[in-house]
Amino acid sequence: MTFAVRHDVDGPRVRLGVAWLAATVVACVLSPLLLAVVLAVAAALAADELLTVHGHRVRAGLLEDPVRLSTMLVAVALPLGASQGVDTLAAACAGAVVLAIVATGGRAVGPLFVATTVGLAAASPVLLQRLGTAAALFLLLFVAAYDAGDFLIGTGAHASWEGPAAGAATVAVVAFGGLVVTPPPLDEQGVIALAAAVAVLAPLGPLVGSVLIGDGTTRARFVRRIDSLLVAGPVAAYVVTAVLTR
Repeated sequence: MTFAVRHDVDGPRVRLGVAWLAATVVACVLSPLLLAVVLAVAAALAADELLTVHGHRVRAGLLEDPVRLSTMLVAVALPLGASQGVDTLAAACAGAVVLAIVATGGRAVGPLFVATTVGLAAASPVLLQRLGTAAALFLLLFVAAYDAGDFLIGTGAHASWEGPAAGAATVAVVAFGGLVVTPPPLDEQGVIALAAAVAVLAPLGPLVGSVLIGDGTTRARFVRRIDSLLVAGPVAAYVVTAVLTR
């Protein structure tokens, strides 16, 4: 068993990646709530996919499957709660988990951990957007830059480190452009902190995704859409908030 990610090259992967970036960037520019909705849908699909990967028997109707419904609701609640602030995010997380445990009779503890993990990843750009659109936008762009470099170089590479190294280098290149622009509320320190968090921690996200999935070779397209945010997203949101509000 290996947790190193084996990139799936079947189908229009590059076009799907570009479409996902475009959707999140447009949502980020248009409305904080719209970004929260887009990321909430992504988190719900990722959480549901993880249930399926681990053999959960999906019933005919979503309302007839309390474990599946609870897992998806927790994943959705976190990005939507984040759109109203950290306090609302914490309340949404605690409330959704408690209600889900009660509704399922304690049968959804494992799935709820999964839902909370992907939900927090999806919530991180939403939290940064409360500081300013540029903060969330740069996080999305840095993560997309990492994914692009990792995919293009890592596909077919002999060594597992080549893809992540290329991804981190791509983040550095994009960050240089960010230092030239530095749109508010970001300053030079904010751009550097954000880029450093993504470059260092984004490589850990796919590995965590593989742990959640069970290995690095099983196809899980929705999980892989947000896996680079699993570690880098929450840490970047904390670090950049600390830098900008010091």
